[in-house]
Amino acid sequence: MATLPSYSEALAAAVKIAKKVSAVETTPLARAEGKILAEDILADRDLPPYNRSQMDGYAVLASEVKNGVSMRVVGQVPAGTTFDGDHEPNTCIAIATGAPVPDCFDAVVQHELTDNGSDVVVFHCGGLKQGKSIHPKGVDAKAGDVLVSKHTKLAPQHIGITASVCTHTIKVLSKPKVIVITSGDEVIEPDKTPLPHQIRNSNNPMLASVFTSMGCDVVQKHHVLDDPEATNEIIASALDGRCDLVVTIGGISAGKRDFIPSSFANSGVELVVKGAKVQPGKPIMVGKHERAVVLGLPGNPVSALVCSCVFGWPIVRSLQGIPAALPWQEAPIANEVKPNPNRLCIRPCQLVNGKITVPSWQGSGDLVHTASTHGLVQLPSSENALHEGDIVSYLPFPWV
Repeated sequence: MATLPSYSEALAAAVKIAKKVSAVETTPLARAEGKILAEDILADRDLPPYNRSQMDGYAVLASEVKNGVSMRVVGQVPAGTTFDGDHEPNTCIAIATGAPVPDCFDAVVQHELTDNGSDVVVFHCGGLKQGKSIHPKGVDAKAGDVLVSKHTKLAPQHIGITASVCTHTIKVLSKPKVIVITSGDEVIEPDKTPLPHQIRNSNNPMLASVFTSMGCDVVQKHHVLDDPEATNEIIASALDGRCDLVVTIGGISAGKRDFIPSSFANSGVELVVKGAKVQPGKPIMVGKHERAVVLGLPGNPVSALVCSCVFGWPIVRSLQGIPAALPWQEAPIANEVKPNPNRLCIRPCQLVNGKITVPSWQGSGDLVHTASTHGLVQLPSSENALHEGDIVSYLPFPWV
C-alpha cells in the first residue's frame, strides 16, 4: 500500500490546481457584508478630523481649573457646530459629546464635576491635565492610512469604517460558485421523520453554510443515493461549467457502494490527492477537471466539517486569488489530550481566555460535541499525551 501524504503535502497538491476565478466587482456598501474586499480602504482625512470632545461638559484651559473656581460660560458647541470666539481668562464654553473642541481650549470637564451652571459654572475638581476628555485629531488614523486591508472578509465594523470615509460602493471579489452533493441510502431530508436505520441530512446544509461563510456562492445542493448511474449523472451534471468547485460528501472510501471515485474518473477528473495522513479525513480526495476543482469529503460529519476547513478553505482562497495560507495561530492547551500516534489529528476545540480546550468526543460521527467549539487544533502524532501549557496550532472557523 502506498504511503499517504502528510497534511502539508496533500494541501500543497490541492491548492496547486486551484486557479483564480474571482473577478473584481463593485457592490453597494449595504450589500457588501460577508464579501471579500478587493482593495485597501484608505482614510480620506485624519480620524477623528478634529479634536473631539469625549464628554458632555465644558471646554476649558486646564491650567485655570481649580476646585471651587467659577467661570463664565461664553458659548455653546452642540455636536455638528463650531465655536468661532476666542478664549478670555476664566471663561469656558458648554460642549457636547462629539463636538469639536476649539483650539483655544485644551481640556473638557464633564458635567458631573461641576454644578452644571448655565451662565456661570462652578468646578468641583482640580489638577486637570491638558487633553483631558479630548479625542485628539488624527490619533485613530492619518489621511492615507490603510483602514481595512485588501482581502478582508467584510464584517459590520468594516462596513462602518468604510462608510466613514465617504464610500457608498466598494470593490469586492466575485464569489466562486460551488455545488454541494451529499450521498448515501441511509440519509433523508432534515424535515422527514427517519426510520430507526436512517439519519437526517446534516451534512448538506452544514457544508453549504461552511462554504458560504468562506465567501462562496452555493448555487446548488443535491443528494444522491448509492447508485452508480445516479452518481455518474449527478457528478457529470455538476461539472458542466456552472460552478468552480464541486464538493461531495460521503461515498469516497473503499466500500462496495462508494461510487464517487469512479464517477470522478468517468467524468474526466484527475485526482491529485487520494487520501492524507490526517484524522479525521483520511480518505480526502481533491481533483481537477477542465471546468472545476473537485473536493471529495468523508461522510462522517466531523470529518466533513474539519476537511472543509483545512482543505476546502485554502482551495477557496486560491480560487478567490488570495493567499491560500490559513490563519493558524499558536496557543497553549488547557487540558490533557492524547494524540493519534500515527496521524496528525485535527480536532474541533474551544478558545477560552487564550487557552485551547479540546472537548471529549465519540469519534468523527459525533457532531454534537462541536456545538460550543470555535475552531480547530492540530495535535501532532505522538505516543505521548499533550499536557496543560503545551503550545499547539489553532485555526478559527471561517465564520468566527
